[in-house]
Amino acid sequence: MNYLDRETTEAVISTSSKQNYKLVISLTSLSMVWSSPAFSQSHFDLSDTYYQETGLAESSGHEVEFISTTDLEVLTQDLTPESSPLSTTVIWSVSTDSQDFASVDSEVESLPNERPIDPNYIIPPQVAPDEKVHPATTTLPLNETPISHLTEWQLSVLKAFATTTNSDIFFNGTLKLQGQVIESLSRDNVYTLDQRGTYFQLRSFPLEKTVTTTITEPQTMQGLEIQMSLTGACVFPDTSPDQQCNYMPGLTIDRNSLDPEYFVPTRVFQTAQVGDVVQPETLAFMQLPGFQGGTPTQPLGVDFYFPNIGGVPGNSQSQRTHFQRQEEIDYTLAGTFSRVRQVVRANDREAVLGRTVRGFTLFLDGENRWLNTALQAAAQFLPDVVPDLEGSANPANTNINRNLFLAANNVRFPSSSLTIYSAGIGRAESLTPNITNLNEVPKASYHSLWLGLSPVIDRSFTTGRIFYQQTSPQGSILNAGAEGGADTNVQLMAAVNQDLYSTANLQNFYAQVYLSFLQQDVNFIRESIYRESSRYYPHLSFTGNWTGSQDIFRYYAGIIASEETKLYVGADYTRNTINGWSFRGGVIGYINPDRDYYSQIWGSVGKQVRLSRNANLNFFSSFNYALDRETRIGDVVSISPASELTIGTRLNWGMMSMGLTNYFGDILPNSYENRLLADFTIRPTNTLMLSAYFAPIDQNTTRSLYGASLVWQLSNQYNSPTLSLNWQNQQYHYGKDVFGNQAFVNDNVFTVLFRFGSPANPFSP
Repeated sequence: MNYLDRETTEAVISTSSKQNYKLVISLTSLSMVWSSPAFSQSHFDLSDTYYQETGLAESSGHEVEFISTTDLEVLTQDLTPESSPLSTTVIWSVSTDSQDFASVDSEVESLPNERPIDPNYIIPPQVAPDEKVHPATTTLPLNETPISHLTEWQLSVLKAFATTTNSDIFFNGTLKLQGQVIESLSRDNVYTLDQRGTYFQLRSFPLEKTVTTTITEPQTMQGLEIQMSLTGACVFPDTSPDQQCNYMPGLTIDRNSLDPEYFVPTRVFQTAQVGDVVQPETLAFMQLPGFQGGTPTQPLGVDFYFPNIGGVPGNSQSQRTHFQRQEEIDYTLAGTFSRVRQVVRANDREAVLGRTVRGFTLFLDGENRWLNTALQAAAQFLPDVVPDLEGSANPANTNINRNLFLAANNVRFPSSSLTIYSAGIGRAESLTPNITNLNEVPKASYHSLWLGLSPVIDRSFTTGRIFYQQTSPQGSILNAGAEGGADTNVQLMAAVNQDLYSTANLQNFYAQVYLSFLQQDVNFIRESIYRESSRYYPHLSFTGNWTGSQDIFRYYAGIIASEETKLYVGADYTRNTINGWSFRGGVIGYINPDRDYYSQIWGSVGKQVRLSRNANLNFFSSFNYALDRETRIGDVVSISPASELTIGTRLNWGMMSMGLTNYFGDILPNSYENRLLADFTIRPTNTLMLSAYFAPIDQNTTRSLYGASLVWQLSNQYNSPTLSLNWQNQQYHYGKDVFGNQAFVNDNVFTVLFRFGSPANPFSP
């Protein structure tokens, strides 16, 4: 649990007009209790040193107080529709120091050459020392990475290891190239804080994902061998009845031409024709016991060999189908050059904030490169947002409502996207001494335009190799045959070009008929390939929010210029009460939805019960209803669950946290199946966290029944070297095979993440 203290710093500034302005620089936040997050095996952000619990924020009191302290912990929030925003209402202002500016008129007058007097300013624009600017005023998200003016660099390196998965190393790094904060106080008492920075980011982005599923089914392959010949007294023109002629086409399977994957012949030789005169020596040879297909100089008869005329499941070696899954994930590196500017202005009544972010990203690989490059180049010339604010004769009130900064950071940015141009403006009334409780804290608003690149994933199913693999020698299970002439009961008929030749009407005939039924053990192997290819398209979004002391309302609308244009509009609302209740709900609708961008309705309710100073009990329930998620991939119907209904509880007690969550299946359409998840987390020290989870019930086809993780930091700071180790058991179920056996693939996934940066904590003064 993190308790956010309140801070008040005062600086007295004297001006050349002989008027004393007492600027009360107060950083005030309501004491909030944050629970530790339920450890989730499907997503665990090891790079974040702050945890959020499923328990919701609870205020420790109704009154807003000013208590002097030395530290304020930064709140970073992910407020996409899929996450739950926490409105942490805090009241604060820009921290200055009396030594930053001239404190007496005599000092200004005695240093005319060192600090020229500007008639437009009481305090002219000047670069503020980094340590004099509180990072809470400068914290903002840059392509999903939180930074402040103190951020110098940070790097995360992640590698996953698994039997069924091969993936590249994942990089995510940020480097500040230059930056400064300029502050000033105008003659009409408008305080300005102008933050500028230039950053370079290097990050891995998914390019292609391929999942190859190999099904190996044991079979018994059936085969057939047919050998026949028919000779008799010649009845053809230009022949004598004393001669012997051939009455069956000479056809022979080339046994060296068998397809090695399907065991079927690919070449047939025609060795003789009907009506050929049979030489006496050939006839004598054919009358030897067993099938004799003529002589090398005069081959005769039919010799067909079909090793594969079908199969039946199972063989003498196995009665179980085996499944093998191999996943390949390819990343591409993208370098982003970003320029950030944030201007905060305050007068005696209110404060405004203007934020501008420009980005230019180059992918090492990928499509749409020329279109995206041209769009990014043009966006670099779009203007900065510099808000206007009227001055007055009254001193500037620097008790800036911190909701202004939270509102700017509560804006909804599309996930997994890259910013080309973002411009927004926020406004909030400043604090006054008569504010004594939460309900009196003014709300802040922020409205912005965002232009960027968002991924659109193309999915496809294809069929890979299909073949047979021989696992035993071929054997004969039944042989039958006969041969002879008129003095035997051998009967044979040959139909050739509408002509019929039979032993019943041929004189002095000799016939051979042999059949053999064959079989061998084989594996019937099939490959199915699922492929995802990511392409980045321009994305324009309009979004805004109103952030209050206990609630947040957000709206958003946008368009993704993919091959099939996607339009969307949505809104969500979050409310936390001072007695521990939390409510959240939202809706978003898409035109031309797919499997990633689709309409949905979601909501949640939670209640936190404080048991003691270091213990609380949380109850929560949530739902997500996916309305129109795409259910086809090409011509294949593939329904992937997206809806869910949950209820759970969590106990946070000192260094330990325990949770139990139940997922109800078959209530909402297209929902996840029944699942019961228990998890446990313990922090024996401030730099070590151990977590584990277990799912005694999980009926999903892709599931993880248990796992554990370890997070260790060198010190309890945001950028301290951090080592994260994560292990989870993963199962992929394929139903039952033809023998009635449960078919699944079991794997263990290990993830190693190392994260570090400078300074140790860019979000703490």
